Amino acid sequence: MTGSTTKTTRAEMVRRRRTQESRQRQQSVSRAATTSMRPLVSRPRRVEGTADFKKMGRGRRFEIALPSGLTLGLPTLPQFNVSWRMASFSLVLLLSAMLARLLVDPRLFVDGINLGGAALVPGEEIYAESGIARQHIFWVDPALAQKRIASIPGIASATVTVEWPANVTIVVKERVPVVTWAEGDTQWWVDAEGQKFKSRGDLGLLPIAVDDAAGGAGDATGKTGRVPVEAIQGALQLKELRPNIEFLHYDKQHGLSYQDGRGWRGYFGVGTGMPQKLAVYEALVDNLASRGLYPAVISVENLKAPYYRR
Repeated sequence: MTGSTTKTTRAEMVRRRRTQESRQRQQSVSRAATTSMRPLVSRPRRVEGTADFKKMGRGRRFEIALPSGLTLGLPTLPQFNVSWRMASFSLVLLLSAMLARLLVDPRLFVDGINLGGAALVPGEEIYAESGIARQHIFWVDPALAQKRIASIPGIASATVTVEWPANVTIVVKERVPVVTWAEGDTQWWVDAEGQKFKSRGDLGLLPIAVDDAAGGAGDATGKTGRVPVEAIQGALQLKELRPNIEFLHYDKQHGLSYQDGRGWRGYFGVGTGMPQKLAVYEALVDNLASRGLYPAVISVENLKAPYYRR
């Protein structure tokens, strides 16, 4: 009986010891975990409106634990992603609108010109012939306008400049007429270079009538539209030496001539040798008058062979 009791007590002691050791191991593990993993407590942050909570809570303080790593921030604005195609399309629309505005702006249309150098040719004619009237400034071609203006009768050259927004300045150089050239019923002005162009009035110039009957009016100048320069030079010299000369004739065979008030026609040819020819002419007139001869024609076209014809 006693042995059974002793045996039972020993077994119980072993179980108790094992149970106690197991509990001690669990307590050691629990204490170690408690030491390494301390609870995280987030301190309350003071934000707008906290004072109102204090007043309402009668000074009571609340501590709220927030999850670790949580941050407070302002709400972000929505982001719009614009593709390059949309940006390009918008840019094209903007540029197209600007171009359309420029194309219809009345301030960019030429409605007049600044003209210089014109005295004989009307400004209205120059403006009309330039081809820029009521034209948009973008389409004005100065080189083409200069060419068109230079083709106007009486214009030697032209310069066209264009300034923004629609200012066009035209400066012309006119041909200066020195004689009036009459071919039948048509009268022309002729400059010192022999260029024939449209007559625009009576300037009191020395008139020269073309007497060529073979080819009709205009045969003396042919198809070139120019008068022999030698004829113009000779006519100007004769007028300077004989201011009383009011009218000259011209034909291709004999050149210049005029009807002498003493009753005959004097022929002088062309060129700049009129002083010598006039001297020979007057000497021949005196010689004929001394002999009582009154010719119908006296010619000094050729100084080496002057002649008269009755």
